[in-house]
Amino acid sequence: MSGAGIAGRLHGGLDRLLVPLENAAAVVSGLFTILAMVLTTVDALSRYLLNAPLVFQFYLTSNYLLVGLVLLALPWGFRTGGFIRVSMLTQHLPHWLTVTLLRTGLLASACYMALLGWRGGQYFWKAFQSQQIYIEDLNWPVSWSWFAIPIGCGLLTLRLLLVAAGPEADLHVEHDPEEEI
Repeated sequence: MSGAGIAGRLHGGLDRLLVPLENAAAVVSGLFTILAMVLTTVDALSRYLLNAPLVFQFYLTSNYLLVGLVLLALPWGFRTGGFIRVSMLTQHLPHWLTVTLLRTGLLASACYMALLGWRGGQYFWKAFQSQQIYIEDLNWPVSWSWFAIPIGCGLLTLRLLLVAAGPEADLHVEHDPEEEI
């Protein structure tokens, strides 16, 4: 079997492993979005109609749900083409240089996301071990407000590395002409 065939099978296998994880993270992100909208709506209605706000809503939404809904959706969003690429320069460069720049940019992004995920994971673990809590009326653990950072950044790191090392066709995501600048 040729080296290209082995690499293609390995790439496909890693992609098949990563896709369900990204999809599951996106589903959790969607559930967090729905929960945040429902809690915010119920809080606003109860605050202004019944003069009885949901005391926990702001802390839950801002410290837990928003973090999760943004970070858990990142890898799925990238995989499905939900990113901005400024192609004004690359469309005028030789093909080989464009491919090199795209791969280099993906690798640099993967390094940054890996570092961000690692640091978020360290903070999660430190807060979990020390049982830090928010000093509010509600004694909620700080650690669980950080859980989505290593998961979302870790999955995105793996996706970025997979695309950077994968076939050239994966580097060129087509968008609608209306999206082009």
